[in-house]
Amino acid sequence: MPLSGAAIKLLQDLTAGRNDLDAWLFPGRIEGQPLKEMLKEIRRFWASLTKMAGIEGYRLHDKRHTFASHLVSSGLSLEIVGRLLGHTSAETAKRYAHLADDALRDASEAFGSKFSD
Repeated sequence: MPLSGAAIKLLQDLTAGRNDLDAWLFPGRIEGQPLKEMLKEIRRFWASLTKMAGIEGYRLHDKRHTFASHLVSSGLSLEIVGRLLGHTSAETAKRYAHLADDALRDASEAFGSKFSD
């Protein structure tokens, strides 16, 4: 998956100064071991994080949806957004198609204004 420059810098900052070859970007509960059962661990982390922040009903999947929503609303194609999300089918990304309506309205207004000028 392609990462943005900001994401790459964050990862570099997180690993800066680490000399040990046994260091994992996503360490597990056992020292020297990678995160196992990643999804389960991530869900546990997310639950504790939202509880500490006093946020209720905000699922981890909502972050993924927000990511896709912003990309579609910024004008990126559903194919590109789907690929970034790891969808194997372009059909799956169509759930975000309604978010591109603002861009379609803007384009329609831009064309319509040519007649009123």
